[in-house]
Amino acid sequence: MPSSSSDGSMGTLTVDYTLLVVPFNRTLGYTDRVPSSGFVDLDHTADWAIRVQGADLPDLCVQAAAGMLSLANPSPLPNRPGLHRRIRFQAADRESLLVRWLEELHFMLETRSQVPQRIQLSISPDLVLAADLVVGPVGVPERAIKAVTYHGLQVKETASGLEATVVFDI
Repeated sequence: MPSSSSDGSMGTLTVDYTLLVVPFNRTLGYTDRVPSSGFVDLDHTADWAIRVQGADLPDLCVQAAAGMLSLANPSPLPNRPGLHRRIRFQAADRESLLVRWLEELHFMLETRSQVPQRIQLSISPDLVLAADLVVGPVGVPERAIKAVTYHGLQVKETASGLEATVVFDI
């Protein structure tokens, strides 16, 4: 289960992913640390969509990453060491931050054949995302995602935190 600690209006979230030597699946079977209840697949004409829920913005970003990777369904390559990567950027709003974060992970998957095994993510009040990742190699994704879209994207406050629907062009 992700843990979050607040240091202002945003928090730091650390998630440890444990890659198993089994294919990814829609229930996020490659990890026992991120609950599949953090996202749900939605029916969407000609595209893929997920509804993502998180306790706060860092948690929402991690759950969205888990959902996107579950849709792409890449197969982990066993017995390969993880590499450290850093991602840092600033966004104008929460929606832009979420899309940019997913675009970074999508780029890593498509061009480097890597996915996060561990994510340490913080987001400052002025929407600077800083992520330290340990990434591992994967085979070709089972399903190709062309792009993360802004189609209908809105990060909404809910009683339990934040929620967003993310649509992927396929």
